Amino acid sequence: MEPTRDTQATLVDLLDRVLDKGLVLNADLIIHVAGIPLLGVNLRACLAGMETMLKYGIWRDWDEAQRAVTIEEQRRKKQVPLAAGEKVLLRIFASQWVNNGNHHNWRRGHLYVTDKRVLLWRKEPAEVLFQVPYEEIKGVSTGGKTNDDEETDYLYLSLRSGKVAQLRPSDASVLKDTIVERMRTLGLEENLSVPIPQ
Repeated sequence: MEPTRDTQATLVDLLDRVLDKGLVLNADLIIHVAGIPLLGVNLRACLAGMETMLKYGIWRDWDEAQRAVTIEEQRRKKQVPLAAGEKVLLRIFASQWVNNGNHHNWRRGHLYVTDKRVLLWRKEPAEVLFQVPYEEIKGVSTGGKTNDDEETDYLYLSLRSGKVAQLRPSDASVLKDTIVERMRTLGLEENLSVPIPQ
């Protein structure tokens, strides 16, 4: 590459050139006092954009390590956020009915019944859609509705806050039995039936 002179070049052009092509500095400094060398500095520096650095094999190990860390973080974000020692008793596909004024729909995900709580997890984008600890559940009930000539089973969780969570699992009876069994194990069986909402 031959040096060229461009009187119209700006600082942005210079920076663009350095990032694109790269800049290598080699410097050897020796500091003398009264003719005696006391300190020596050998300086080698590369200044370039990451693409240029990687193209020439500089910082390749660092780049691979950063990519591995990013992939691991993304994998962790997509995992169900369980507490340390929390055990999954049942995993089942389900959706929850959400009605916030003008906005109402079914939010789908996997329902996890653990030894500490019931939670609905959506993998993409990763989000806990619904969760409730057993202590907040006042009652559990199932019921069916006919939609478009098809019978659908629902599970209702009556919460101490007065709200009723309406869930549509792939198997309502198995889900109910698992939750009720866990509540009995924890001694929370005060009221295990709730009126079915109409």
